[in-house]
This record gives sequence, C-alpha cells and structure tokens, in this order.
Amino acid sequence: MGKAIFDSAAHEYDAWYETELGSLVHEIEKEVVFDLLKPKAGQKVLDLGCGTGHYSIELAKMGLEVTGVDISKEMISYAVKKSRKLGLDINFLEEDAHNLPFEDETFDLVVSVTALEFFPEPTKALREGFRVLKPGGRMVVGVIGANSPWSEKYKRNAEEDENSVFRHAKFYTAKELLSLLPEVEGKAVKALYFPPDRKNFDRDRALAMEQEGRAQNKDGAGFVAALWIK
Repeated sequence: MGKAIFDSAAHEYDAWYETELGSLVHEIEKEVVFDLLKPKAGQKVLDLGCGTGHYSIELAKMGLEVTGVDISKEMISYAVKKSRKLGLDINFLEEDAHNLPFEDETFDLVVSVTALEFFPEPTKALREGFRVLKPGGRMVVGVIGANSPWSEKYKRNAEEDENSVFRHAKFYTAKELLSLLPEVEGKAVKALYFPPDRKNFDRDRALAMEQEGRAQNKDGAGFVAALWIK
C-alpha cells in the first residue's frame, strides 16, 4: 500500500477529533489505552503509526520522552507543526513500522492506536515493536474492532469512496488481535459500544451505552486494545 493515500488524508485526520462524536471517541480510547500503558514521566515511549501526533503529544505533555514514527510524510509534517506550536520536544520520524531504526530494548513503552489496521504485515510490525521494548516494558495496541457498527461504517465508506484509507484496512476482534503475537501472552480490553451516528449523537446516551457494554463485556465493540508485557 502506497503512502500517498495517507498523505492526502492527513488534513482530514484532525478534523474528526474536533467533532462532538470524535471527541468522545478519542476520550474513551485514550482512557483505555493509558489505563493499560500506565505511562510515567521520564519514560521513553515509541508511538508506532503516530499519524498527526495525537498520542505523542498527550504523552509528551505528561513528561515522557516521545518518539513518533509514521510512513506518511504529510502526517509527520502535521505532527511536527502541532508539537512545535505547543512547545513540545518530540522526535517525529518518517519510518516504516516493519523495519524500525532502533536498537533492541530502547523504549520503556510502545503504543500504537488505530494504525495496525493498515500495516500489510501486522505480526512483523508487532514483533519489531516488542524487539525495541525494554524488559518489563509494556506494549499497547488499539484497533478498530471487527464485526462492530464502527468497522461496518468504515467498510461502507471504502465502498463508496475509492480514495478512502479504509479500502486498505483490516479490522480485528480481541481474539484476532492477541493472536498476531502468539509467542507472548497478552490481554485485551473492549470499548466503544455506541454507534457512529454523528447526526443523532447524544453524549449522555452514548455514555450510558458504553457503561452497559463494558459491564457486560459485550461483543461488537468498536475499539479493542491489547497489552503485552516483555
């Protein structure tokens, strides 16, 4: 898959998080990811497929030493501009997650959110992330959940728009995500139990659906996050 399609999507990437629905999605995903990652100030963290730097920036604000990598030059350009505007020192690099330019055991933490869906060789990328993780380090990977209203929405978008980045996406259930790194025991958490309906979005209703879905550990979650500890 070429980088051009992600370069062209970079300008739309941040706009989604500025909508009421997108803002709540980001809030919930971030809560799940950080609860698993347990970031602490001073730690070195690698953000795989960092996009325009949402998680890199959040982690830098918390006092971590952040490196973000993405294959898209335009995404990295956006990330650099955003971090500089905020006065944050983040090392953003245009690199391939399947072949990382780092020594073994470089980072305390590795995180990747809604990026693995687009990696042509996800197991290779996960093994690379695990390779550069220090002993005792935590790797957290969050993806769009398969068999959910969210993945179905993105599939429809791909069918209707030949330029959609989701034409190249593969979605995963919790079991499928964990199976991508079979040599390491991991655990998965599911979230996003409200539909991707921006037109009829109601925050209170969405939060009630989220609480119910989590309490019952329902299938059909729109977001799945996995944790592996080295």
